[in-house]
Amino acid sequence: MLTSGERLGDLALKIEQFHGVTLEQVLGEIKYLRDAGDTVIAGGSLAYGLGNDLSDLDIVVCGPATVESSRIPLEHFVGSLRVDVWKLAEGLIEGSFGRAEKALASEGALLGDFGDIDHEDEFRLLHRIAFGLVVDGCGLELEAEGTDCRRVASDLVMREYAERMRASALVAQLALRARRPIAAVVNARLAVESALNAAVSQRGFPFSGDKWLGERLDTEVPELASLYKPFRRLPRDPACDGAGFVKAALHVCEEMWKLELEFDTLAALARWDSAEEVQLADIGADQLLLALRSGAIWELNDNEANAWRRLTAAEGTEQGGGWGVADCDPDSLTLCVRLHERGVLDLSWIEGVQIGAADVERKVRV
Repeated sequence: MLTSGERLGDLALKIEQFHGVTLEQVLGEIKYLRDAGDTVIAGGSLAYGLGNDLSDLDIVVCGPATVESSRIPLEHFVGSLRVDVWKLAEGLIEGSFGRAEKALASEGALLGDFGDIDHEDEFRLLHRIAFGLVVDGCGLELEAEGTDCRRVASDLVMREYAERMRASALVAQLALRARRPIAAVVNARLAVESALNAAVSQRGFPFSGDKWLGERLDTEVPELASLYKPFRRLPRDPACDGAGFVKAALHVCEEMWKLELEFDTLAALARWDSAEEVQLADIGADQLLLALRSGAIWELNDNEANAWRRLTAAEGTEQGGGWGVADCDPDSLTLCVRLHERGVLDLSWIEGVQIGAADVERKVRV
């Protein structure tokens, strides 16, 4: 593993080779954002030894006297290098780590709380701070006693991606039952990729997004690269080969994390919930399903319309509303899968995957 000085030298070399600029020029460009005592931390792919000439440089400016924090990055260009700068007070950063620790201690599902489109910057922020490279300043000292920033950041990725793995595993199997082979194989591969992302984080590497997974496996954890190889390409004929592809993918996930991903087990833990207000309307001889927020309309046949009526008749009979995946008959299941693909229905879980609390010395079985 490279020292901080070696990493800093590698970062300086990359931005000079890719863009012909220096770290001193970057610091000069963002000088106006710094308050007294602020530290400059570089995160993202370039700071983690990855990246290419299209990668931007992520910078966090933070310190005990930082004012005017903002979760929205300020975009700068130094030559052709794009520099995204987050200006954050220590208290805001401490709050993010505290929120993450609380989420990890919860038995509820974490999926999406940090990794969705609204919170992904917070998800990445934890890794920028925990694994980032101090470019200038004295570093950041969080006041929260006992906070192991790297452990929290890594466990959060492990937990988030374990739950993504579980969700993709269920959707893959649902898609097979609904005769949606392309959706089945795509979600099976997503399950494998999520399992591997969790494994990379478990090995102590900072989170760098899904796009660098293949490169990280090849260069940093080659013992896992062979697990991914059979799933890099989807089957040419998903209708014929999809079931085998899904079965193989779920076997790899189960062996890696020792979690049961069999359909009945997952279906018992999952529920369908409406992502928006949906109504079935009889217009003359037509039966139309209306998604009011998105303004979408689907014409249903008699089997589909009756399936929707059965589902909505049972809605709210259990705590939390919605209906259990395990309670769906074949017609209802097929309809739910189609609506899930279109964003009308969400999958929710009655419990999370407690993978973040795993012994950090435990190694992935390969």
